[in-house]
Amino acid sequence: MAVEYSGMSGKITHGDVKVYDACCYYGALIVAALGGAEKKELTSKTFYNDHLAWFGNRILHPDVMAIARGSYQRKGGYDDGIRGKGYIINALEAALWAFWSDEGSFEKGALNAVNLGDDTDTTAAIYGQLAGAHYGYKKIPEKWLKESSTSQ
Repeated sequence: MAVEYSGMSGKITHGDVKVYDACCYYGALIVAALGGAEKKELTSKTFYNDHLAWFGNRILHPDVMAIARGSYQRKGGYDDGIRGKGYIINALEAALWAFWSDEGSFEKGALNAVNLGDDTDTTAAIYGQLAGAHYGYKKIPEKWLKESSTSQ
């Protein structure tokens, strides 16, 4: 149900099936992360197939399927064509690259997301949702939490 609702949330502003499917896929990752899934499972090229029932046995749009099959798993990041642009496919791919390459560090992943350039706040926000769900609040750097609370 949560995966379907994730997709529906994208329909509020975008009618494109890519957005619906990207939101479903990302929602599934969040659900799995909150359920305690290991990072290896979350970044597995078989995650979608392993959780096909969560998607109502629907085939995702080919652009989203490419991400589900690991298109973001490129060691060179920016040098290998990862771009954090506002377009849903690029943004999701960039955020997942930041998560995949963060070496278990929330800070490293967030900086990776921002350092891609382009639409940095979108990429970092998408990264932060998944990384936060996976690593938990305590992995957010203390200095960031202090600055965040004092800037309000």
